[in-house]
Amino acid sequence: MKTVVFLFLLLNFFTVSAQNTPSDSDVDPLDQLISDLVESSKKAQKQEKKQEKPAVKPQKTEKKQEVKQKKANGKKLVVIDPGHGGKDPGTISGKLYEKDVVLRLAKKIEKLSKNYKNIEVKLTRDKDIFLALEERAVIANKMNGDFFISLHANSFKDKEVGGMELYHLDNTRDEYANKLAKVENKISGNSTILETILVDMDISYYVGDSLDYAKEMGEGLKKDLKKYGVKIRGYNKGALFYVLVGARMPSLLFEIGYITNKIEKELLQKDEYLESIAKSLLDSISKSKVK
Repeated sequence: MKTVVFLFLLLNFFTVSAQNTPSDSDVDPLDQLISDLVESSKKAQKQEKKQEKPAVKPQKTEKKQEVKQKKANGKKLVVIDPGHGGKDPGTISGKLYEKDVVLRLAKKIEKLSKNYKNIEVKLTRDKDIFLALEERAVIANKMNGDFFISLHANSFKDKEVGGMELYHLDNTRDEYANKLAKVENKISGNSTILETILVDMDISYYVGDSLDYAKEMGEGLKKDLKKYGVKIRGYNKGALFYVLVGARMPSLLFEIGYITNKIEKELLQKDEYLESIAKSLLDSISKSKVK
């Protein structure tokens, strides 16, 4: 029933948007994502009709998983997404831009990952370029990632406020997470499409694994960064972050700190601190019980 409602809503969306249909060369990544979802829904319906026949589809799924594992040489492929970039600086404090801080951290995660036998890291961007929010999950999917982490830095008018936060994509929201999600989502402004997808997709498929990753990483950060006096504000919150929508893998949004907080601003500019964060994340992922 969910599939039928989902397709009906998508068809209504395409009907309204028909007058502004782009050429093949200008297809929006989000349109491609929705198209993929429609195709997946059609395949799901066909599979339901063939339930009485020998299960062929699961065998194909298993083969795809085997190919994925062989391609990554048995390693877990982690896609790191440095938020913002290019014309979008993210939050700013003096001469410090969010886009630069998260890119530096992403590169350190990638570099340190070479020391782990069971982890491979790829970045959605490795330089100062702009990527739309909806492009990032699409890139991770094309990479056949096993785990997706989008990096961001926070800000607040009260400069005493600080700390780290980990969020997983979920349709349960507390008041604070909802407000923060709206801030992160303001660039694309496609809330109607977002709500349609979230209501009709079974997003719970990866929620459990995402939450497990968040807990493991949160506990690791709490222990490893204790010497810096940085507070871990939370690591089991769910929110509707647009950047995570469509990622076909467990996914998290990681707010690495507040650049408006004097102490954290100084720390986020130090290589030693960023390397400590990177190592903590990689240690947690390497030891993770999530399969």
